[in-house]
Amino acid sequence: MSVQKSMRHFAAVCVRAFRLWPLIARTGLYNHVRRKKYPDTLPFLDVVITECCTLKCRNCSNLMQYYHEPENLDPDEVISSLKRILTSLRVCHLKILGGEPFVCQKVLIRVLGYLRNESEDRYDTIEIITNGTIVPSDECIHAMKDTPRLKVIFSNYGELSSKLIEFCEICKCEGIDYEVVEDDYWWDFGDVKFHEEEEERKTQHRYDGCYSRRLCTTLYRGSLYVCPRQAHAIHLGLIPEEASECVNILKPEYEDLKAMREAVYGLIDRKERITTCSYCGCDVGTKVPRALQTERPIDVI
Repeated sequence: MSVQKSMRHFAAVCVRAFRLWPLIARTGLYNHVRRKKYPDTLPFLDVVITECCTLKCRNCSNLMQYYHEPENLDPDEVISSLKRILTSLRVCHLKILGGEPFVCQKVLIRVLGYLRNESEDRYDTIEIITNGTIVPSDECIHAMKDTPRLKVIFSNYGELSSKLIEFCEICKCEGIDYEVVEDDYWWDFGDVKFHEEEEERKTQHRYDGCYSRRLCTTLYRGSLYVCPRQAHAIHLGLIPEEASECVNILKPEYEDLKAMREAVYGLIDRKERITTCSYCGCDVGTKVPRALQTERPIDVI
């Protein structure tokens, strides 16, 4: 591992161990410096390609545990949305995730093909986030191998990540960059239930200190959201949708590059809390065992 990678890994461990994410979120320092140095840049973008997952994690922060009928997303819609963003903005760190992205390898292969063939100069890095339960097909392996600056991030859940070692060996043999993340625990933000707040400032405080709103801008079903919890909670009908709190990327008006940039920056620089904050407990999250499984999807009440 290079010195630079070692430093990044050490920093990530410190952030998790000492719960520094509220400070990072409040200052917004990384985003500010990056934007100043590289204008017309979106620091982070999470691209959801599926709601399907091979695990049923009770405390999944992306709310996959609530999907009774999960779907793979339409690749044409994913690519059209990505094209709108990447035409107007350069993305530093682009993550592809789900669910489990290797559940829908046909969609993944098409998305990687678009990024490789049409937008190679519009992103710095691509990370595919996986739980290590699926070994990809030869076609998918070649697609990853041929895509510049791609890295596979494995979440190691012990025995649940049954294909992790085999997949890592493939990455080694094929020269695909990868990293295994071994968290000892997760932070649980609680069920998606409305919190009765005596003071509005409590909810605003939660938004100001939220790690996800700075580092997890989410592209899902043609719209851009502040965080994945917001995106999936709206789609699941757990919280109401507010048009001013997301950006419908595929609107005709956003064919204009300036309008697209202004809309995206307006979202990621938003100072006012979003509705989702009233349904989240990120400020009082508790430690829970990682990847604790449920027998069936959780009912939406």
